[in-house]
Amino acid sequence: MTMIKEHHKTRHGMSMIELLVGITIFGLAMVPLLWLGSSTTRGAYSVGKHMMASQLAASFLDSLLGLPYKECCEKIAELKGQGRTGVLQNQDLQTTLQVVNDEGIQSDMETSFRYFQSEFNFDEDEDDRILRLNVEIYYRVVEGDDSVLASVRLSVLKFGDRNG
Repeated sequence: MTMIKEHHKTRHGMSMIELLVGITIFGLAMVPLLWLGSSTTRGAYSVGKHMMASQLAASFLDSLLGLPYKECCEKIAELKGQGRTGVLQNQDLQTTLQVVNDEGIQSDMETSFRYFQSEFNFDEDEDDRILRLNVEIYYRVVEGDDSVLASVRLSVLKFGDRNG
């Protein structure tokens, strides 16, 4: 009796079709992950801009609160008269940047606040010497697109010279 040995070929690789199907499935699985990553990045960018605008508004209000009541009234009236202006045009901010005297910090500030705008407003109760100060900081939602702006608005009350 003769034994016939059968040799079974073992596969050592994948066919081109299997490879293409695998790559396609992997690619389709990666699309939502890439979208999620870019969405998260956009969200973090927006939150960062919002925080910068909030801190800037709070800083402007703090500087106004530090003034005596009469000076504060004059200053806020002057700022309101300017309408919406670029943040970097604010005289107090320019003075602060000159005092810092660090080129790197000045450059970072000028780059960060380049497209930020501010608008001031106030209401006054002359009899009780109560002043409501409002500042709104506008910033771009999408870099390079002035048509879509977001803003942060902060208000604070000044009671005569007590909180100044």
